[in-house]
Order: sequence, then structure tokens, then C-alpha cells
Amino acid sequence: MAISPLDSPLYADLFGDPDTARHFEASAEIAAMVDVEVALARVQGRLGVIPEDAAQAIAAGLAGCAPTAGNIRAGTAAAGVPVPALVAHLRKNLPSAGADHLHFGATSQDIVDTGLMLRLQRVLELFDRRLAALVDALVALAVEHRATPMAGRTRGQVSTPVSFGLRVANWTLPLARTLADLRAICRTGLTVQLGGASGDLSAMGPQGNAVCKALAGELGLAPAHPWMADRWPLANVANALAALVGALEKIGADVMLSTRSEIGELRLSAAGGSSTMPQKQNPVAAETLIALTRHAAALSTQLVTAPAHTEERDGAAWMGEWLVLPQLFAACGASLLRAQDLVTALEPQCERMSEIAFGDGGLALAERFSFALVPHVGRAQAQELVKQAAMETRASGRPLVDCLTELSDAPLDWRALADPTSVCEPAAAMTDARLAEIRALTS
Repeated sequence: MAISPLDSPLYADLFGDPDTARHFEASAEIAAMVDVEVALARVQGRLGVIPEDAAQAIAAGLAGCAPTAGNIRAGTAAAGVPVPALVAHLRKNLPSAGADHLHFGATSQDIVDTGLMLRLQRVLELFDRRLAALVDALVALAVEHRATPMAGRTRGQVSTPVSFGLRVANWTLPLARTLADLRAICRTGLTVQLGGASGDLSAMGPQGNAVCKALAGELGLAPAHPWMADRWPLANVANALAALVGALEKIGADVMLSTRSEIGELRLSAAGGSSTMPQKQNPVAAETLIALTRHAAALSTQLVTAPAHTEERDGAAWMGEWLVLPQLFAACGASLLRAQDLVTALEPQCERMSEIAFGDGGLALAERFSFALVPHVGRAQAQELVKQAAMETRASGRPLVDCLTELSDAPLDWRALADPTSVCEPAAAMTDARLAEIRALTS
């Protein structure tokens, strides 16, 4: 039995993301820590902090070395961190010169946190590819429907006609911003952690800061002062992922509403069935996306609002991160997969969208007619006339245009004002502006 549905064999195709999960397996974590130890020895050898022959012995002796979780499990429980047992196991593969200088001047948190940054770098590269593909798919949908009329809704009620393209562009822009933010984090926010016992690198002498900078370059991470108690790199990632899942949840929620039986503005080419109602087409992809994003949002909050790491280092707060991070990234990765499935399955029902936007006698055009009347009768009278006409439309079912022409002799081309193409021109133009911003963010 799985502890979490995210890695359950039963729910694997619903909540799972094996490509993200593999970066949080024990083997990946151990391999990343070994990579950090070898890289640390290399740069220390180049800078004279340890003998060059010791650095070479470490690199040669640990090449292809892959301890298993079983090798260090008991030691991890005893020390509360896997590094002491890992280092002891690695030393068995080294000659005495290498063994004496392995892990020189570093502390367990340096190895764990820097190894984590290496793994997060790989996960964020995966997310980048997925998010970029999702943005591209949404951009194509927005372009196709830039002027497709649909009812705008505010506070759950039909407001004014907009376009389906604008709604899709509004889904996409926050995703494009997040993609840009994640790329910035990959460039400068995934930082090496090297502080030694208490964060001052004292055991490495005057070369400590040079070792830190060189280690960052060796591993492809950004240099930074020790962040043992200042967890800003993780907070930055958590905030970006919270923005991501918030944007994805909106897509799922909007699709859920638009696919309701009585609305029917969207259909899904892939929908779920019912065990008892043959007619049902349940929006499973949207439901799953919403559930995953809400779970991920809660996990990101746990990181951002977690208790402070006290003093120079804090074991309890540190362990708390371990309990949250894998699930957060697994849920975000699965959310991106489900979002792509959902967008691929979208089937806009354009006739139904137009029917709702311009139905009910054209009541959604009330604001447009009111502003058209202002130059002729003033704003107060314009709103009063349109309000009276709207009341008549509701009572009689007659078109709003007909009711208005009986109340006002203003020289307006009411039919032209009600033309769907004209009505949707502002939404189409706004869609174009949104798409230009999206392209600028993602280019």
C-alpha cells in the first residue's frame, strides 16, 4: 500500500509523474551527494586546500561508486542525516590519502543541500519543457479563437461579451510569467550551499570563499553565501511553484464550469464515465488538475511559512523540508501533465458560446448600448433608458435593441452596435496584446 496517492500503483495514471519522482528516489539523492563530494575534492585540489593527488584519488576511487540506501540506512537513522554514513562508506573505496581528505572542511548540510540543488535543477528543466509546451498549445488555441464570441462572466453572472481567445490568453499569461520566473531561478537561484560546521568555512582557511565559488562553477550552480538557516533558495522555488499551480487551477476550474451540462461551452474529447449513468461525461482531467494543484499549493505554503531555522543550523526545521519537498514537486509535475491532457482534449463549442453571449434578448449588450447613448442623452439618462429597456426585455422576451429604439430616438445604428464581430473587436485586440506579452516573456 502506498502512503501517498502520488506514488500509488493504483492511482499512477491519475496522480503519478514517474519522470519527476525518479529525481527524489534514494538512488538519485545518493548519486547527487556523491557528485558533490567529488566536485568539492576537485576544486579543493586545484586551490591547494587538499593535496592534488588526494583529489585525484577521490575522483578516481568514486567514479561509478553507487552506494545503496541499504548501505547507509542505519547510519542515517542514527545521525538524522545520511552524510556521515555515506562518507564512511565512500572512504572504504579510497586509499588513505583520498580517505583522509574526502569531505574536507564540509558539513552534512553542505552535501545534502547542494545535492538537492542539483536534483531540483534537473526537475526544473523537466518542468520548463512541459510548461513551454503547455504555453505553446494555449497560445495556438488563443490565436484560433481570438475573436470567437463568448459570454464574459463576473461573480458567476453573464456580464458582457468577450472572446474565448481572451479567456485562453488570460489563462496563459500567468503561466508565461511563471515560466520566466523558473528560468530566472535556474540561472541564479539554484545555489551551492557550502558553509562548514557553523557557516564560516573556517576549516578551509582563507580559501573558503574561493572554494565555494569554484564548487558552484564545477556543478553548474550559482555561488552564494551559506544559507543554512536562511532558506531563501527553497522559498523562491516554492513561491514560483505556488504561482504555477494557482494558474493551472484556474484553467481546471474554468473548464469545470464551461463543461457543465447546462452551459456546454466546452466539451472534452476524453471524459470519464459513470458506473451507473451511461450518459455521463465527467471532466476527470479538470477534476484531477484541481485536486493536484490545491494539494501542491498547500505544500508550497508549508515551505514558505515553515518555522524559522534557529541559530546557525536547525535539524528539525531541515527535516520538515524533506517531508514536504518531494510531494510538492511530484504534485506540480503531475499537474503539468494533467494540464496538457486537459488542453489537448478541449473542444470549444462556438455556436453555444455565441448563443449564451447574445441570448436573453441581448442583455449582455446593455453596457455597450448605455455608453453609445451617453453623447446623446448624458450618462444618467442613458443608464436609465437601458435599464428600462432591459426590464422590458426580461418581461417580454423581446430583443433589447427593439425595446431601446422604442424608448430613444438617438441617431444610432443599433444593429451595427449589436454585430458580434464589432462587439468582440476589443477582446480580440486585447487577446493580441496578451499574446505579444506572452511571446516576449517566453522568447
